[in-house]
Formats: sequence, structure tokens, C-alpha cells
Amino acid sequence: MAENLLELAASQLGTSGIGTLASALNLPAEKGQSALDTGIAFVLAGMLNKASSKTGMAYLFNMVTDTEVADLPSVLQRFADKAKLEASLPVGDAMLQKVFGTRVEEVSKVATTELPGNEGGHLLKLVLPLVMALLGAQVRANKMDVSDLASFLIGQREFLRNKVPDALLDALDVKGFDNLGAALVTHGHAKPQEPREQALHGHVEKKKPVSFSSWFFPLLVVLIALYALNMCMDKGRQEEAAGQPFETPQEQAFMEAPSQPAGDTPPNENSAQAQLGPDKFSSNLRDYLKSFDRDPNQEFILRVKFEKGTAKILDPQSADIDALAQIMQENPQLTVAIEGHVQGEGNEIKEQEISQERADVVRELLLQKGIAANRMTATGMGSAKPVQESETGQTTPQPMNNERISVRVVNTE
Repeated sequence: MAENLLELAASQLGTSGIGTLASALNLPAEKGQSALDTGIAFVLAGMLNKASSKTGMAYLFNMVTDTEVADLPSVLQRFADKAKLEASLPVGDAMLQKVFGTRVEEVSKVATTELPGNEGGHLLKLVLPLVMALLGAQVRANKMDVSDLASFLIGQREFLRNKVPDALLDALDVKGFDNLGAALVTHGHAKPQEPREQALHGHVEKKKPVSFSSWFFPLLVVLIALYALNMCMDKGRQEEAAGQPFETPQEQAFMEAPSQPAGDTPPNENSAQAQLGPDKFSSNLRDYLKSFDRDPNQEFILRVKFEKGTAKILDPQSADIDALAQIMQENPQLTVAIEGHVQGEGNEIKEQEISQERADVVRELLLQKGIAANRMTATGMGSAKPVQESETGQTTPQPMNNERISVRVVNTE
């Protein structure tokens, strides 16, 4: 049985630390324990929901093992002094954005209804660093890997059953308590830190059926070649008979007819970025889906703006996100991979975290628009996948192109 994190937090803080928390929340000292339990229950519920995907679980593991946030002694020291505790609010706010994403405001409102004094958001910001520090201590003491931490989080559900209100589940878009973190139980996370194969290369376990274009166009080319050969022979016979050059009516019609392609022209790799500009997302994606010959690695860049160095989206009503949701609704078999990219500046771990958060934000917005979770994955690529050289041969791509959210089609059937 997993250790009860609620009891562990109370024992680590003691009466003094819980009293400091109550004071920071403008609550009577006797309300401190109830507030602590509420805050931890909300945070753990958010983590279980975040861990519903392998990339989400891996992202949580990186947060927990970050030495800057997982130092339990320093976190406990903050609860010894009200001023120090309140000074940690920016740290808690940043963590809150990472765990709850676009649902922060809604979750904070629910927490406020559970806590006297309208201090719900304040509570979560104070408690979240404590939960991260406690989990970090568990990881180091028990030498946990990602799978071990996933199992530990699953074990916390039995302690949360009567502490997670239905309003919080609604805010997290979870249908009933038994579905909270259900993906961790039903699918397991033997290797959560690895991106899913289907997200990178499509559904490899499913053999793609033979398409119409795979046999029709080669056959058409052969027929045209035979037709041309027949006309040449016919022409030879005519010339031999008349002693002068002569074009058959069939040849004349064939030669004068406008040339028609026998399929879609494969995209020019060097000019793909220019052809698929961010101002033409919808039309380019629709054209791509109609094409017979599709490049599985083709990127479609979303026009989405984020605050510099963070995953705070500045335009959640992006027209391109709306267009993607509409296209996915029109094509119910379509699955996509959402990839976050940032400009390389040296700190690879930080870059990967931000790119993952941004991809998660876009995926979350699509979930809110009614797109099923199993039809899209979100992966942070960091700065590992810069844009290709331009047609001019420029080797240094523009930063605005590397700082992007891209969409790749994984499957259409």
C-alpha cells in the first residue's frame, strides 16, 4: 500500500507549519489541517489527470526530480515563517500552470468554494511546492523511476475518494472519480518516458491497406506508353505508304492535348515551409488530406502565440486551432501529432519542458472543443528539430520559425 501523502505532509509540517499555512490563508488555526488536506487533494487530482498520457507522466517526473523544486528541507523552512511562505507564491503559481494548464482559473474557483475566505487559488500555490518536494523525497529515498512514481500516484487515489468534489472532476473534464488517473491503471507506464511509436511514425502495428493510387497510376503510365508506341507504328505505316511524313488523327489529338499530371506533385522539401505558410494552415491541411501522395513528415504550422519563455498562451481563440478542430470533426478517422518547438538557447532541459507545456496547451484547447483524447498526442521537441534550410540555401533559420507549434498527420483511416 502506498504511503498516504496527506498524512505525510501533516507529519512533516507539524502543528507549527499547519498554523503558518492557516495564517497565510487568513484562517483560524483549527482550519489549517482541513485547508492542507483540500489543497493536497486538489493537487494530486491534477497530477493524476496530467499523468493520463505517457508524455504527461514523464513531464511530471521531470518536475518532481528538478532539484530546484524538490528540496524538501527548504520547502519546510518556508512553512516556519509566514513572510517566507508568501514569498514562495510565484514559484507555486508557475507550478500551477504546469500541472493544470488552461484549467487553472476554473480549478482555482472550485478550490475557493471549498475554502472559507475565498483563498482557493492562494492555497494551491502554497501547497503545490510542498507536494512536489514530498514526491521528490520519495523518489530519491526509494530510487524511483517514472513507472514507480506512476504507481505511487495511483496508490494515492484511495486516500482521495472523499476529498475530491464533483466540481473539480468537472473542471478537469473527468467523468467520475473512478476515471481519475484511470489510464495509469488500465494501460500502465512501463516506459512512459518514451514517445509513443504511433505519435512518431503512425500506427505501425496496423498494416496500411493498398490504396487506389498505388496500382491505378502505374497502370495508367503503362497504358499511355503502349498507346504512344501504337501511334508511332501507325505513323510509320502511313509514311511508308505515302512516302512522306504524316500525323495520324489520334497522334495529333494526343500531342495537342494539354499535359495532365498522373497524380499530385510531390512537395519540394526545400520549399515546403514557404508553401505551407502559417497564414494558410487550413487550406494547406485540407489539400494535403485530399492528396494521394502524402509526406508523413510534413509539418503544418499553427499560428499560436505564447508569452516568451513560458507556456502561457496569448491567443487561446486562435483561428488555426479552431480550423484544426473543425477539420478533425469533418474527418473522424484523422489522428494527429502536436509538436512543440522552441529556439535553441543552450538549456535543453528547460527548452524541452516549455515545448512540452505548449504542445499540451494546444492539445487541451482541442479537447475543450470536443476532439477525443485518443486522436491526438502532444510532444515537446525542445530545439531538436529546427526548420530546414530555405530555398536560398540559408543555413541559419529565422527564430520565429523554430519557435512554433506544428501538426503532423498520423493516420487518416
